[in-house]
Amino acid sequence: MSNINNHGVDMNNKQIKDLYSIEAVQDLSHEAAATISGGALDFSDKKDGEGVRLNNITNARRSLGSFNNRASWYEVTGKRDWIVYTGEKFTGKSRRLKAGTKGNFTGPFNNDIASVKLA
Repeated sequence: MSNINNHGVDMNNKQIKDLYSIEAVQDLSHEAAATISGGALDFSDKKDGEGVRLNNITNARRSLGSFNNRASWYEVTGKRDWIVYTGEKFTGKSRRLKAGTKGNFTGPFNNDIASVKLA
């Protein structure tokens, strides 16, 4: 006889067998999760969001690692602004990206972003 009840919980081991069988648990899209958490920043290495992407940055990053100096496009989701820097560790030229915006980087910022943080 099974010890698993109708909610996917093994009463002997008290383990969840199917997370999504629990009421109010759902899978969130990238955009929904970013909105709930306060926002995220996405980059791509080509204009208009094409090419290789670095998505769902949700915390300050002192370096973008292998994506340093590659961002040509950005999108800010959620309700918080971001500040991008041309140097690692929040150095160099800076630019504020407004919440809810997206666009192509131009001038000294195109292909020259190396660190980011929430405003």
